[in-house]
Amino acid sequence: MRHPTPLLVLAGFGLLAASAGCHRAADAATEVAIERASGQKVSVDRDGERMRIATADGDVTIATGAGIALPADFPEDLFLPPSYGVTSVMDVGGARLVSLEADGAVGSMFETARAAMAGKGWSQTLAMQQADSAMLGFSHGPREATYTFTRHAGGPLQVGIQLRDTSRQ
Repeated sequence: MRHPTPLLVLAGFGLLAASAGCHRAADAATEVAIERASGQKVSVDRDGERMRIATADGDVTIATGAGIALPADFPEDLFLPPSYGVTSVMDVGGARLVSLEADGAVGSMFETARAAMAGKGWSQTLAMQQADSAMLGFSHGPREATYTFTRHAGGPLQVGIQLRDTSRQ
């Protein structure tokens, strides 16, 4: 019996492997782990800090490491913090996940993002805040954007952005 392969699970394996020290060993271990979990044959290809995991269900593309740029096709009508660094970019299952590190507090970044997205014509679909994390969801026509904001033990503010265009699925 074939088990479906959730591409986001593959992305998680890929992020772990992409950040591991020995790329060849990490890639081999990633392939074995994904194949055992999914029952499918996979292929892991790496070019520096970029990795592509190919399966019968689709591909996962991941870029991690220092000096990653925001993708050239990143939509201009999405909120970005005033100062940030890109820590990873993943294209998986018709979605793009971008992880940033930024200066600021969870609460103030939440409010700034909320106001900026409304000002750019996005409709808010989700809002949740806790002491050290928050989430915002928006829609604009067929596009959806979800933001997560977290801070751990005095580290930088982690900003996650998930983008999906439902017209392309």
